[in-house]
Amino acid sequence: MNVVRKGGRIGTINEVRKKFRKKKVERDLSFDVGKLPRDVLDKMLVICGKVGKDNIEKYQAKANELEADFVVETGSSWVLTRKTIRENYDHAHHKGVLLIGSNKELPGTQLDYKGAYAFTDYFIQDFHNDGIPDTPVGRIFGPSETVLYHMDPFIIDSDIAVVFDSQPGRSTRHVEGLAQLGFDVEVLTKFSEEDSKLLAMSEFILQFSDGVYTSRIHGTPEKWASHNSLIMSYEQTNSVKFEGYPVVYSEACSTAQEGPLLKAFLNRGACYIGSTLDTMNNVETFDDWRQCAYADGWKFGFLDYLDTYELIGQVKMYVDREITTHLKLEVRNELDQLNRGASTKIESDQALSTIEWVLFGNPLRSTTVGPDANYTPTKLVVDT
Repeated sequence: MNVVRKGGRIGTINEVRKKFRKKKVERDLSFDVGKLPRDVLDKMLVICGKVGKDNIEKYQAKANELEADFVVETGSSWVLTRKTIRENYDHAHHKGVLLIGSNKELPGTQLDYKGAYAFTDYFIQDFHNDGIPDTPVGRIFGPSETVLYHMDPFIIDSDIAVVFDSQPGRSTRHVEGLAQLGFDVEVLTKFSEEDSKLLAMSEFILQFSDGVYTSRIHGTPEKWASHNSLIMSYEQTNSVKFEGYPVVYSEACSTAQEGPLLKAFLNRGACYIGSTLDTMNNVETFDDWRQCAYADGWKFGFLDYLDTYELIGQVKMYVDREITTHLKLEVRNELDQLNRGASTKIESDQALSTIEWVLFGNPLRSTTVGPDANYTPTKLVVDT
């Protein structure tokens, strides 16, 4: 058994799948599943886009049931959406904003990076218009049953984390970090049908993209794949019914575009965080993830803050905030151009890596950690 010992608890590595293969699965793997607390969800501000009258009525009824504030946004610009949030969001009461609608139904900020186009909700987080994110924001779209579930999802307490890594063993820092967060960790090189139940019962799924370029996991709106192997496609994702609203973090490029892969994760009951454009690894060493405006900085910052903040929207927003405040002045100026609407074009890798991450799911989902969670990343090395 490969284990990591942490303050009275042993977090296993690559032991979970063995339990799922036993005959007495139900007895060995019985987990608590329940709803998010009502006294948390009633602090959600819902901003609903142009999703059709019938759907708006359904979503408003659900918000009323949760005692959450609900506002219909009739404008066609992220600037107007942010204005609506500023008019309705009360920092003394609300804990996060849930945007309902696709980028067409409720537009985010449009981005242009080397001729590739996408969007981000990064600037909608900036309530005080000072260039620093300060308001947790999540987005959900799709069929009405998908949206309604994300407004009030079931949460599992399994302490299971799954890592997708095409080069397992080459780097173990992410696995050890998850173990220190209290998870029992299973590392998969690619999706297999026999692992469907494991994924269904997981709390956290990390798709890892470090390592040799020709072997690491890359992304498209349809799939995760290495150069010579399919890791997980949208068809495979559609075969999994997630039981407890796991948080999925995808490091690969462009998987958070509104394509089949993202839709599959959302429709099957997962909360998804990913990038809408290219992701890049750091090419120099950083002593602190906050100074690393690349995918590794964001990823290890996210893992760092899982045991720091109570809600997943807070974790995401505070990682954005920390990386932003440590940017060089010229990069901050570039972001300011985007924020003011003076440009949609991104020139620097650091600007792109700061703003391209989007949370698709309910920002008031409780953070995902196991018992005795205590993790702080150390120096970020060059791992390419």
